[in-house]
Amino acid sequence: MNVCRYLSLVCAGSVVMVLTLTAAYAGAERRCQICHDFTTGENKIGPSLKGIIGRKAGTYPGYDYTFTQYIKGKPWVWTVEKLRKWDNNSEKAVKEFTGNPAAKTKMPRQSYTGAAEDSIIAYIRMTSQGTPVSAEAGSGVSCKMCHDFTTGKNKIGPSLKGIIGRKAGTYPGYKYKFTRYIKGEPWVWTEEKIRKWDNNSEKAIKEFTGNPKARTLMPPQHRTGGAEDEIISFIKITSEEK
Repeated sequence: MNVCRYLSLVCAGSVVMVLTLTAAYAGAERRCQICHDFTTGENKIGPSLKGIIGRKAGTYPGYDYTFTQYIKGKPWVWTVEKLRKWDNNSEKAVKEFTGNPAAKTKMPRQSYTGAAEDSIIAYIRMTSQGTPVSAEAGSGVSCKMCHDFTTGKNKIGPSLKGIIGRKAGTYPGYKYKFTRYIKGEPWVWTEEKIRKWDNNSEKAIKEFTGNPKARTLMPPQHRTGGAEDEIISFIKITSEEK
């Protein structure tokens, strides 16, 4: 695929990008946002999920929980594993976590699985770690039009799952173009290198290869500030997932 072809796909995909984000990333979080706040700490129909990982269940200030009546002894602590179970089937999870087969929760069963669930969990982890994120959940992660983060599937661009710590141009099954410019060992992707690449891939490829003629199919994004921080945080979190 040549550069013109790649750029035409990017331009033609502007409408597709909105649909892709809605289906694969932003849509899942936005559905959660109907009932939950992620960033400000404000309770809505459900309690705020800001900082939920590591918090005792049923303890967010100012929210009137119903499932706490079924907890005997100390409440459980929210972990990624417990959030996945709750997100997949809250009716089953509340019974397991309380040890009470009669336990109930107001939260309807969502049945999220796969990439949608991965994205929700990644977003919750971001906000629990205090990462500044955009008001519209996941709207900054426009990379998803061309890259997969969670399943390991190559798209127009290679999968970014586990990219931090990986040698450049080595993801299985993807045919890279820039590898022809690498002499010797390829560089290893670090947060610093990903930031440079995300900001200006045309400049970065020349720096990383040491070749002023080096090229890459990825157009320069020129992202900075909060939008870039959100993307880097999402990449770091999904790189940690096994």
